[in-house]
Amino acid sequence: MKLNIGATVGLVLIGGTLAFCGSTFKSALINYVPFAQARAATDTSVQIMGAPVAGTMQYDSAAHDLRFAIRDTQGALMPVVFKGPKPEDLDTAMTKATKITAQGTYDKTQQVFVADNLLVKCPSKYQGAGGTGGDRSYGSS
Repeated sequence: MKLNIGATVGLVLIGGTLAFCGSTFKSALINYVPFAQARAATDTSVQIMGAPVAGTMQYDSAAHDLRFAIRDTQGALMPVVFKGPKPEDLDTAMTKATKITAQGTYDKTQQVFVADNLLVKCPSKYQGAGGTGGDRSYGSS
């Protein structure tokens, strides 16, 4: 049996590419977790979801530091910090939002969830003709 070097190299390259793509895709998936589990996620990016707590939003424009709290369906609170410029329509979106999804890690020292990305689900401000709400995504990625 004659070995075709070109075909062998091609198969190795295809196999390596598939393995690389599979591992990259798997690492890009971010799981939704309960607040208790998120508090243990200090080195792994996770997603949490909750309703914004009225009156908790603070923004430091000099430090680009947005702080607020969300409440899960069991009533637990999670303080959230988002670093970056505050989107101009976020005040309105936060007051009308039903759910906020935050992606990031938990900082045990500050006891706060440090969000890299935010997804604000707002049912009224961004309604289309069909009456469904819209999503606004804010992030550093």
